[in-house]
Amino acid sequence: MSCDRVREEKKALRRTIRTKMRSEWTEEYRQTVSERVCEQIETFLPFVRSHSIALYCAMADEVDLTAILERYQGEKRLLIPRVEGDDINFYTYQSDSLVTSEDYKILEPTAAVEEAVDPAEIELILVPGLAFDPHGGRMGRGKGYYDRFFARCPHALRVAVTSSMQIVDQIPLEPWDVTMHYIISDSKTYEVRD
Repeated sequence: MSCDRVREEKKALRRTIRTKMRSEWTEEYRQTVSERVCEQIETFLPFVRSHSIALYCAMADEVDLTAILERYQGEKRLLIPRVEGDDINFYTYQSDSLVTSEDYKILEPTAAVEEAVDPAEIELILVPGLAFDPHGGRMGRGKGYYDRFFARCPHALRVAVTSSMQIVDQIPLEPWDVTMHYIISDSKTYEVRD
């Protein structure tokens, strides 16, 4: 399948998922999903065993990991991303040093650039996305930030966090799209490691 065809299929799938989420993704639904996903993360053995964990501050249409951030801040090294040009870098999470980014309206760290964490130190990444499939396929928002970061961090375990509403049969993938090792949804954890 040509890259143009894959891009068109992704665009159509993004529209479908966004339409579905506009009608079904209420704040109450998000809270319920987020609680269930956080509970599953806490008992997920790779999370339990990892110390240096990359995660994120959620946008309004993403699973909210605030409970994990608050509960494990003193116990594990939690890292959150900041968009810098065409890339993301991760910084140590400190709840009192976050600002809302102008571009994406999400909380980001205010740390100095030289404080970015070496990707080699990250053991596990909890990854958001717009849609996933049971084979580990991921579709983000189309900017490629995470795929480029994964190339710098190939050893880390990639774990998608999502609602069951965002799991589709098949994500159309381009050659540079990176698949997940696990998917944690509100209803099931999928192991898709190759």
